[in-house]
Amino acid sequence: MDAQLTLLMHAMAALGIGLMLGIQREYDRGRRKVDAARKRPMASAAGVRTFTIVALCGNLATWLPPVIMPWVIGIGFAFIAVIAIVGYRETSGTSETDKGFTTETALVATYILGALTGFGYVQPAIIVGVVILALLQFKRILHRFSYALSATDIEQTVQFLIITAIILPLLPDTAYGPYAAFNPQRIWLMVVLISGIGFASYAAMKIWGRKRGLGLTGILGGLVSSTAVTLAMSRLNRLHPTLQSGCVLAIVLACGTMFPRVMGLTLLFNPQISARLLLPIGVIMLVGLASVGAVWIRGGREAQAEHRGHTPLNPLSLRTAVGFGLFYALVVFAAKIAQHYLGNSGILLVAAASGISDVDPITLTVSHAAHLSASVASQAILIACAVNTFFKLGMALVIAPASARLWLLAGLLPMGLLSLGFILTV
Repeated sequence: MDAQLTLLMHAMAALGIGLMLGIQREYDRGRRKVDAARKRPMASAAGVRTFTIVALCGNLATWLPPVIMPWVIGIGFAFIAVIAIVGYRETSGTSETDKGFTTETALVATYILGALTGFGYVQPAIIVGVVILALLQFKRILHRFSYALSATDIEQTVQFLIITAIILPLLPDTAYGPYAAFNPQRIWLMVVLISGIGFASYAAMKIWGRKRGLGLTGILGGLVSSTAVTLAMSRLNRLHPTLQSGCVLAIVLACGTMFPRVMGLTLLFNPQISARLLLPIGVIMLVGLASVGAVWIRGGREAQAEHRGHTPLNPLSLRTAVGFGLFYALVVFAAKIAQHYLGNSGILLVAAASGISDVDPITLTVSHAAHLSASVASQAILIACAVNTFFKLGMALVIAPASARLWLLAGLLPMGLLSLGFILTV
């Protein structure tokens, strides 16, 4: 009885995969242009019923005896592939604008996913099915994004793939050097992680553009580098005083984004630290939101005006990635030396020094340091956040016009002071 129930559950998973992909294809077909003469949707090779039956066929083929099962699955795959090709030949001439092979390819993939559910790979099959569904549904966004790419974007994306898929697996996962401070794979993993955050932010800006306002730029740019956003917006404010509210809003949002970014990193690598930081960072974020609201009420709607400056360059240059890797390695090395000679107080000094440039290296360092207590690691992170916030505040006060200083102080000073104040409580 249990075996039969398992078979039925696997078949239901195949049914669900076929339904979700078939419904999407049916919906997409309904959105296409109708034939002007017949006033009905254009012909299509497959819809919701076809996709569902194909998925079930892939699953049911695995029910057969082992002697004939591989042959039946292979013949079924060949049959579905032939049907897909014939369907494409029949329907490709019905539209002048859509002659892609997407539906037919998805149909073949649905058969394979159905067979995988029959072999017990239900969760992987569902995950892959959802990914295919997303690729089908977000067709326009993906096309718009690809059309907006430049040659530089493609080159730097290839660089990111190289450092992720080729270099990272080849590096040894072994500690080298004095105090066993240098682990090549772990150092490069941090490069990939930070570069991936930058890639995601840049891709979002390319998809939605700058017209949604300087506030969106501040949030997305803060995921890459809140220091860079502070510098850029301060200069923009000096050059264009009428954009002052939008520039200040972007600075405050970027600096506030640093705190959830730190929470995300600690949650990923050391949940004990993130649990200690939950209350302090939660309070800091609430104060930051209040500052954003104050700037918005003052005149933040200027930030919604379209800024037609140049789109920021893709931050995924090889120089940026290697530079961060070297800086991270130096922070790890300094932390090891400080811990050896000065104990926990040395780590806090390193955190203060590294916070001048960036909070991510020290955050990742203390998150991986098994010899540190969660309390000391949390203190180090808050010190780095405080120093980094005060550094950005000083830079903005120097570069931005005098009329923006009061609002910059109101937005950034509370976040820096709260970071210092919570050090003794974690």
